[in-house]
Formats: sequence, C-alpha cells, structure tokens
Amino acid sequence: MKKFLSMLVAILASISISASNGFTVSSVSSISSGKKIMLWTDLHVMNPALLVNAGNAWQNYLASDRKMVDKSWEIFDGMVDFALAEKPDMLLVAGDLTKDGEKQSHAYVATGLQKLVDAGIQVYVVPGNHDRGTNSNAVAYNGDVVTPVEVADDSFFEQTYATMGYQQATARDEHSLSYIVKPFQGLTLLCIDSRQGKLADGTLLWAYQQAVAARKAGEKVIAMMHHGLIEHFYKEDFFNSTALAEYHETIKDSLLSAGVHAVFTGHFHTSDIAKDYVDSEKNSIYDISTGSLISYPCDFRDMVLSDDLSTLTIQTRMVTGLASESDFSNYAKGRLQSSVRKIFEAQNPLSASMKQLMASSLETIYNRLMEGAALQAEGNENLNERSEGVINDLTSTLGAIKNLLGESAATFPLFVYGEDMIASMLTDQSPYLTDRVNVTNDRELSIALDHVNTGITSIADTTTANSDNLWYTVQGVRVQQPTRAGVYVKNRKKMLVK
Repeated sequence: MKKFLSMLVAILASISISASNGFTVSSVSSISSGKKIMLWTDLHVMNPALLVNAGNAWQNYLASDRKMVDKSWEIFDGMVDFALAEKPDMLLVAGDLTKDGEKQSHAYVATGLQKLVDAGIQVYVVPGNHDRGTNSNAVAYNGDVVTPVEVADDSFFEQTYATMGYQQATARDEHSLSYIVKPFQGLTLLCIDSRQGKLADGTLLWAYQQAVAARKAGEKVIAMMHHGLIEHFYKEDFFNSTALAEYHETIKDSLLSAGVHAVFTGHFHTSDIAKDYVDSEKNSIYDISTGSLISYPCDFRDMVLSDDLSTLTIQTRMVTGLASESDFSNYAKGRLQSSVRKIFEAQNPLSASMKQLMASSLETIYNRLMEGAALQAEGNENLNERSEGVINDLTSTLGAIKNLLGESAATFPLFVYGEDMIASMLTDQSPYLTDRVNVTNDRELSIALDHVNTGITSIADTTTANSDNLWYTVQGVRVQQPTRAGVYVKNRKKMLVK
C-alpha cells in the first residue's frame, strides 16, 4: 500500500508540473530500466527581447514561414521545465537551436539548458544551419522596422555551449565544431557539425577514424548531426537540394562501415526513420530524423538505451498544450497547412491563363497537399487510413493536368516524378522505389546496436580513382571505376571518393 501511495504521489506531481502553466505533452509507455535519453531538434528559439513591438514586420515574417517562431520561447521554456521533472540521463539537441543565430537567442537557450546541466542531466548539442554565420533574418522587430543584430560564429557557439559538450569532449575535430563524448561507460557519442549542409574538408575522415577507434576499444557508437543522411521519400534530394547533407550517401556508408547504426538528425522538421544497409539487413544504419519542436506536430524523442547498450528503444512524444492556445494541436496543424499552401502557390510553374483554366483541379491539389503535409509530419503515413484518399486524389488530378498539358508536361518535374514522390511519401515506401531502404515505424522502434564486422579496417579520403588497380563496392562487387561519390574498396583499403 505504501509503495502504491508513493507511486500515486509521483504521478500526481508529474501531472501538476506538466499542466500547471498550461504546457502539456503526450504520454508514452514507461520502460523501467536503461539509460533515458531525450532528443530535441530545430527549436528555432528567438529571444523574446528581440520582439520590441509586434507590428507589420513581425507579422509579415510569421506569414512567410512554416515555423511557429512566435511560440518558440514558450515551447522551449515548457520543455526545460518538463525535462527537469522527467530527469533524463541525457538530452541531445540536434541543431537549429535558434531562429537565425542571434547571439541574444543563443544566450536565452544556453541559460535554459544550463538549468538541466545544473540538475545533473548531461546535455550535448550540435549546431545547425540557423545557428551561426551571416543571416539577414537575424533581426529585432519594432513595428514596421527591423534592425540587424549580432550573429554567433564558431567561437561564440563553442563558448556559449561549453558545458554542453565542448568541455566534456574527449576528442575534437580541428576542421569544425564536431566532437566526441563518452556519456556512459561503453558508449561513444559522435557529434558531427554539418555546417550549412556540407561537412568541412577532413571532418568525415576524422569521424570515421574516431568511430573505428571506439569500436576497436569495445564501445558502441551512436552519432548526431543536423542534416539527414538518407532520402526519406522519392526524389527528396532533387526537389529540395538542401534537405540532406551534401555527399550524404558517402557519409552514411562511411559511418555504417565504421560501426555506427543510429544517427540522430533534424533539419527537415519531420519525424521519419529511414533504414539502409550495405551488405545485408543485419548490418543496417538508421537515420532517425526528428521533427521540429515548433512545427506541427511538435515532436521530440523519448528513448531508452538498454543497460547492456545492445538496444535503443525509441518513442515519440508531442507538445500538446500551451497556455497561449486553447486548442494548440489544431492551431499548430493549421499553421503548417497554411504555410504549405503558400509555398506551393508561389512555386506553381503554370502561366496565369493555365492557372485560371485549371482552377478547380489546382484547388484539389492544394487542399490534398495540405492534408498530405500533415500526414507526413505525423509519421507512419502508411498506417493512416486517410493516406489512400489523398494519394488517389492527387495522382488522378496530376494525371488529368498532364493530359491537358500534353508533351509540355515533361518539362515540369512535378508531373514527371510527382506520382511516385507522393506514393513514396504517403505509403512510407523506399525513396529508391526498391527494398533498399526498408519501411520502419517512424514513431516507435527498437534498434540493435551490435555491429557486423565488414573486415575493412582503414579509410582513405580521395577525390580521384586510379583505374590501374581494382575497385570494389563495399558489397564486394567489382567495378571498372567509381561512377558516383561513395565508399569503395581498393587494395584492401576503404577509399572515400567525392
């Protein structure tokens, strides 16, 4: 009875902490043992002090962006309080901590995260493309006027988040803000700085060598970087060239061959887990892309690493309530869908006369794209009964427009690849339209971290190939010469061809 009462008190305390300020999150099943890990990404926090007066300039910015930056500090503050109550062993933050790299916004985020560090929670961060450099959107808003503010550089980022990875690092990359930490005995965390989407020269080789060394020492290795490594739907890289890291397949193959099976990413604001493998499905790598905290459905990951480090169990939670919005989930969904429509309307390649002629069909497309965007953001599209109707309406309408346009339809990529892209997105099919990337559960998944030895023990970084010697793919297939960037074997050594 005493044990039951103590459990009840703990539950009630948790509920009061979550709901006292109107901030709530979805629940998940409890896992009794193991190391508890939280993962946040794409917080895009703006220091509220930068909003001097919410006039036209601020409203115009919000209308042009899918992110709910106006809710960013409220969500961040709520997540900090939530993490203090949950007390995970470790928090990972996979980049884009700030709106646009404003020093004031970084100071705001670091102050909140330091509360977690002070409470004994290990916090590790990597920068995203919105976290430093020159950014014209790093401004303060005052009525109709915007005023540029200072933006962080590498040195400022490192100093600001010194207690969140950089002081604890056991190894640093001289080319970037990448680093290695060992948060638990037997585990190496590889934190990779993907900069604006392209790794600095030398960073991949450094990451590979660090992972191999850790594996040789008997450690399990997991990685975190901002940009994704695997296309999550057909032609993702074609339609959005900045969605994934440049040379993402090379990076993916290198990390897998070094013994990395789980990579935590963000950037695309969608919770989608993609799986790829080299020689067999027993030797797979997972790109665990997690949605933004300020884009519907406002996801974060709640994970447990087994005590023996063999299994990572992933669960997904959502921010479901804010004090400032009585129906936050529907509000967030509406914000996403409205921005998606504006994007597609702006990118519509048809002439004004064709748009008028096809007004009814275009309206169907816009409405279904809005619904499809919400379905993809929610994840596990293949399990949602609404997906089939969206696919049928979009493909039939696209087909009708293609017939109307005739041969000229071939000049519009949307009409060439659109049907396969939509099917890939909403049925969770492989982006390669083969079984190469298997369908996985986007929101709940267990991943084995044991590595299958490939027999490859070294890597060389090269941009050219010598055709006088024999080349092999990592699957063991002989090729005359590499035809695309990737990892190959030559003279019994792994070679990185860019």
